[in-house]
Order: sequence, then structure tokens, then C-alpha cells
Amino acid sequence: MTLVVTADDLGLSAGVTRGILQAHREGIVRSTSLLVTFPASEEGAALARRERDLEIGLHLDFVGGRPVSDPKRVPTLVDSDGRFLRLGELTKRLFTRGIRSSEIAAEVRAQVERARSWGVPALAWDSHRHVHLMPPVARVVGVLARELGARWVRRARTPRPTASLKTAVLHVSTIVSELAYRRVPGNAWYVDLTTRRPRLDATAVALLATLPGIGEIGAHPGYVDDELRRTDSLVGPREDDLELLIDPLLQEALGRDCVVWRVH
Repeated sequence: MTLVVTADDLGLSAGVTRGILQAHREGIVRSTSLLVTFPASEEGAALARRERDLEIGLHLDFVGGRPVSDPKRVPTLVDSDGRFLRLGELTKRLFTRGIRSSEIAAEVRAQVERARSWGVPALAWDSHRHVHLMPPVARVVGVLARELGARWVRRARTPRPTASLKTAVLHVSTIVSELAYRRVPGNAWYVDLTTRRPRLDATAVALLATLPGIGEIGAHPGYVDDELRRTDSLVGPREDDLELLIDPLLQEALGRDCVVWRVH
């Protein structure tokens, strides 16, 4: 029985970082994914690096903060203010060939380089809003994952049939993009605690460990602060995720040996 439990969005805001670190110290989180595109990102990386046994991966971003690259070098990825596009606009441009693959590649390289300059190896990759699973992005990220030494890329197959449109879309995107990620290890299945409906309780989460293969549970623990409210639409559920991840019943059911790192 093994699971990966990953807290996404490290460095999104100070409150989010604080919640992630608490979920690690007091709960079942052993992995986190770092955003490098926000003002709080560098401090988040520094704080997480001090934590014993917390694996820090890279949360590639194309829809949240500001690019690491000069916006003039990635014009199809940004709006008139030099910020990344919103998810809907990015998706539209991707599937109408309005995004240059060379710009995606340049920005991925820049984000990996920044993370590594902060002392984060960036060997496990996933992405903000799962953009890396969109086939036009996956074709680029897959090549760079092998070139830059990534040893884990998140997949988002659902372990069971679901009525959730978002979950079904991610499942199909994973299947379609799988060829792009060949020879790069990843999880067999994925459950997002934040968006799962009905919401899972501690018992239901513990039972996920009985599913075959190494699965990944993704979550977004954090404390709500002004920076989070300004920069992200996911606000309320973060403190609910934190409460679940530090639930003593869940910790007792899983123990520390059941939860593993993505990269060993």
C-alpha cells in the first residue's frame, strides 16, 4: 500500500506556503510542488528546503503569475500587461495554433533554471491547472522532461469512473498525452482532494491506499491571505484541505510508511 500525497502551489502566497508546511509537519504531505512565478515563490522555496523529508518538485505555470522569461520573448503566452493568459484564453490559443512551441520551451527552461538556482532539484514535474496535460503543451514538456532530467511527471487518470466533467477531461488528456511522456515515470492514477465531489473524508482518503499501483493524491492546503485573494480563484477550499490532511484519523490509518516520495 503506497501513495504519493502532494501539496500544490508552494510559493503562491505566504499563507499558502504556511499551510503546506503545516500539512507536512503535522499531516501526511511528503511532497510539494513549487511555483516560481509569484512574488512569494523564492521565500516559499527557502522555507520548504529547511523541512526534513519534504520533497520539492516544480509546478510549471502558464496561467497564473508572470513569466520568468522576458515577456517580449514569449508574446503568445502573455497578455498586454505581460502576465500569463487566463486558462480559457490559453486553451483557445493552443488549439487554434496561436501559441508558439518555442515559447513554451523557453519558459519551461527558464522555470526549471530558476527553481534549481534556488536549490530545488525540480525532478518531479506537474503544472498549475494541469496545463502540461494539454497535448500541444505535453509535446514540448515531454521532450524537455527527458532532456532536463525530470524523473516524475504527473498523470491525471481517474481510478474510477466519474460524473465530473473536469475529472473526465483530465483523464482523457492524460491518455492522449501519454505518448509525449513515454519513458518518464509517473503515477498510475490521480485524485484531487480539492475538487472531488462529494468531498472525501479521512476514511475515504485512507481507502484510496488500497487501489492498485502508485497513486497520487493532490491537494491545495493553505491559509487565505490578501495575496491569495488577488492572484487566484481557489480560496475557500484551501483551509478545508489543510484540516483534512492533518486529521489524526487519516494519519493513524495511513502511517508514514504508506506515503512515499515521487522521486526516490
